[in-house]
Amino acid sequence: MNKLKLLYAEDEQGARKGHITYLQSRYDFIIYEANDGLEALTIYKKYQPDIVLTDITMPNMDGLELAREIRKISLHTKIIILTAHSEQDKLMQALDLHIVNYLVKPINRQKLRDSIDIAIETLSNSNTANDTYVILGNNAKYDMIKHQYFMDYEIVELSKSENKLLELLCENKNRDISSYDIFVHVWEDFEKEFSADSVRTLIKKFRKKL
Repeated sequence: MNKLKLLYAEDEQGARKGHITYLQSRYDFIIYEANDGLEALTIYKKYQPDIVLTDITMPNMDGLELAREIRKISLHTKIIILTAHSEQDKLMQALDLHIVNYLVKPINRQKLRDSIDIAIETLSNSNTANDTYVILGNNAKYDMIKHQYFMDYEIVELSKSENKLLELLCENKNRDISSYDIFVHVWEDFEKEFSADSVRTLIKKFRKKL
């Protein structure tokens, strides 16, 4: 089993180092650390960590903006917010970011560990669900069970023909599909005369929509 990856974004280096030492003594994580939100986002895009632990107030990009940028990429990354008492009003902005928990500074390490454990448990529970998706890009995926296409986490309405085309392509990832195979799968009629023009028109409209 691959090690879980955790990203810790905190501009207070002493606090960050102390908590990382604590986490390393209790978890077999690969841990990345960042001094600010912008650095954290760069690291996130490169390594795709499973869990993100982030302070709210940081230079260059704050923790809430970091969380928003992460949510544009992934709904499954587990995010834990660190906040000072004076910043708790900002947490209202985090309601739609699906965070695991928020921890008030100074951080209670037992609460930190409880939050990490919840993140690990929910990651484990979501692994099966994730298998239903075919990831088509950083912000696009197709649900093979519900036959729905998502772009930026919103459903894009597809016609019946477009849906069947995308389903065929997802079922045959990294394989060449002939125009004839597409025609038969989409129109489901072996008696219907094959038309390459129909396939080209469908693909052209489909690409424009995506």
